[in-house]
Amino acid sequence: FHILLIMYNYKESKMKNVCIIVSALIITVSQLIANDEAEVTEIVNKHWEYQNNKNWKKFVGTLYSGGTMNGDSNGSFWYMQESTVAAVTEGQASNNKFNFKPRYIEIDILEKGRVAVAYYYLVGSYTINGQEKSDYRTRVSQIFVKEKGGWKIKSGHFTPLYSGSGIPN
Repeated sequence: FHILLIMYNYKESKMKNVCIIVSALIITVSQLIANDEAEVTEIVNKHWEYQNNKNWKKFVGTLYSGGTMNGDSNGSFWYMQESTVAAVTEGQASNNKFNFKPRYIEIDILEKGRVAVAYYYLVGSYTINGQEKSDYRTRVSQIFVKEKGGWKIKSGHFTPLYSGSGIPN
């Protein structure tokens, strides 16, 4: 009987160790994904803060270095844009104003530490090349990739919400 009790305790001890290891792995993976989500959310917020402040160098720093594929809320066709200050400011008047705020940000990590998708609403107002709007409301989905240790926007799609406005052509 004593030997059976020792064997039972040994098996129970091994099972506890396995449970502890599995739990630690689950917690670690969950924290890594949560960190990715927090980092992507931070980049979304910084991206629009930089545009609102017209800090174009930092704005471009949120973009993938090889350029971005975009579809804007003005109904444009897909287009590739270089990730340079010259490209993102081309055709803009110096008195343009932006007041965009991302809301209800949801992040899906497609591949931990490599690829993510952000879904959110972008609301606010703007003055772009003399056109003013105070009811900018659009749905956004953006693909993020990890580049040189940081999350970068690789692609974006913007669709105006009902009764909201997109950006001018």
